[in-house]
Amino acid sequence: MGRRIWKNGLFLPESEAVYSVYDSAAMYGDVVFEMQRSFNKNIFKLDAHLNRLMDSIKFTEMPCAYNFYELRQAHQDLVMANRFEFGPDDEYRTLINVSRGPLPIYKDILEVKPWVMMTVYPLKWVLRGASKFYEHGRPAVITHFGAIPSRYQENKVKHHARISSRLAELEARRYDESAWPLLCDDSGFITESTGANFFCVHRDRLLTPEPRNCLRGISRNFVLSLARKHGIEYRERNIEPFDAITADETFFTATPFSIMPCTSINGQKVGNGKVGKMTEFLSAKWEEAVDCDFREQARRWDNA
Repeated sequence: MGRRIWKNGLFLPESEAVYSVYDSAAMYGDVVFEMQRSFNKNIFKLDAHLNRLMDSIKFTEMPCAYNFYELRQAHQDLVMANRFEFGPDDEYRTLINVSRGPLPIYKDILEVKPWVMMTVYPLKWVLRGASKFYEHGRPAVITHFGAIPSRYQENKVKHHARISSRLAELEARRYDESAWPLLCDDSGFITESTGANFFCVHRDRLLTPEPRNCLRGISRNFVLSLARKHGIEYRERNIEPFDAITADETFFTATPFSIMPCTSINGQKVGNGKVGKMTEFLSAKWEEAVDCDFREQARRWDNA
């Protein structure tokens, strides 16, 4: 039958996961969203993602006909409806988009309304080729394109108005095809990557940018909870490029990848240029918590 999507209360073929070019989402990037993943077919931190989505909806005054509980039920129904489309070793990657609908100048001539659309597809599409970076670390580049200050565009809202992020990615890839960008705010402090939060380790202390000009990531919060549980000292503070490059180790956190080691910045080795002990420890504790070896899973997908 093929994968199905959910849009405004209806289950539709995946081929109908489209929207109008006159939609505010296309014209302005005026859409808020959340993306989830599963471990052993169980969606990770769904309620936390939905709570953040509801905050984004409220802050942007996005019209949405569904409350938290209705969206959670729709998400669960969508995953259940697609369960036979996934193999035993597949994981789910789900996406929820909420749009304002057409721009006001078009709303009286087009039968287009505000919409909520949910899709689900194999996580291995996103993680293809990731296993080597779990083993050896991913490079990072501090780009000239930085974070837009929250006083101009609220970074704590998860939205698709992200051309500056795309330009940062293209800049990083001119230096290294596999590099992730590191964004700085207008004071020169590192904030995050374009789809991931950032951590560094200095003398057994875990540091991460204070959550002012970055997204308050679900995976970021989970790592901080692991640190508290296992007695790791941590600080949320301003981090300069100097602090990152001279760190003992660095890593990213992001929903699809969980913890992604970072072993070089701007072509310079971080620490000894290998995946650090705390990165390894936190990755192992994450895997224990979700009962899923996500690094081995990525290796299997790469070798399939």
